[in-house]
Amino acid sequence: MIIATGVMNDEEVYRSYSTELTRYATGLVGPFDAPDVVTDACLKAFESRNWPEVVDRRAYLYRTVLSVANDHHRRTLSRRLREMRVAGREQMPDPAAAIDIEVLDAVVRLSVQQRAAVFLTYWEDLSPDVVAERMGVSPGTVKRHLARARKRLGELLS
Repeated sequence: MIIATGVMNDEEVYRSYSTELTRYATGLVGPFDAPDVVTDACLKAFESRNWPEVVDRRAYLYRTVLSVANDHHRRTLSRRLREMRVAGREQMPDPAAAIDIEVLDAVVRLSVQQRAAVFLTYWEDLSPDVVAERMGVSPGTVKRHLARARKRLGELLS
């Protein structure tokens, strides 16, 4: 049901964006955890003090999904390290996993906007115009975020 002001209620917002947000979250956390990340992100957004004033709710939800996905990654990594210690496996996992951790750590150090631009551009294979629409910014801003992200990743991973 549409509210008289023309603004969708929370249920309508969720129904409108949950499928695309789940695809986005799948690229960030994998297919098994993506629905939970999206649900948690939507609940977090809907409960936010800022939610009633949010103009671009789609962009706000994308940013919230990214934030919840980052929290998920940190908790998962922390849990795995605890489990390894308990199991008596103090050594690091295989070198490929160590590289993934370094890359993940570098990506986490990017700004939220940079991470979103990188994901939507390189994993979702979207054009700067489409990324800009989803993020609620101009295409030039997307290009700037991508350039800064590439530079920062180069610094962190060299």
